[in-house]
Amino acid sequence: MRSMKWMVVAAAVGLFIPAALGEALLTQGSNEIGLAGQLDTSGVAGTDFDAQVKYAYFFWDRTSLGLRATFGNNDFWSYFGLGTTAEYNFRMPQGYRPVIGTDLVPLFLGAAIDYRHVNLDEGSDALVFSLEAGTKLFLTDSTAVVLSMIGEMGTEDIYYDKSEPTDKNLLFQLGLRFYF
Repeated sequence: MRSMKWMVVAAAVGLFIPAALGEALLTQGSNEIGLAGQLDTSGVAGTDFDAQVKYAYFFWDRTSLGLRATFGNNDFWSYFGLGTTAEYNFRMPQGYRPVIGTDLVPLFLGAAIDYRHVNLDEGSDALVFSLEAGTKLFLTDSTAVVLSMIGEMGTEDIYYDKSEPTDKNLLFQLGLRFYF
């Protein structure tokens, strides 16, 4: 598992290095649908499934506000959450074209607040505050692959770290975003 985290970090750095010049077209009035998740059939606690669905609207150029739903399940716990999200997408200098795809957002920063219901030993409710940083590689003008790192902090101990309950979580996420 440790080597997998280093591979993800190396991939993120690899996406940032060619991002020295460019611009993504995320303009006022656009809509965004985001899908991200994980399926691990041989996790520590059985089959592990996590998913996130997001809808956002760009009220200003490169700035979106939206709603998201998260859910997950394995043999040890399950959860679902609903919340709001905000995101700002930085742009590249005028005229840049990436080697792969049609455009590149070298860095986006996001924040979210969720209500989350978690079933560990017993049901638990928490507010979860999230910060996200990542990059978007546009495969077409309306489809992007997203790699991000997310830090979460809950008002209750709703995560497990080395068999201990905790209120913090750090994860890497790979997803797709669709724009219209």
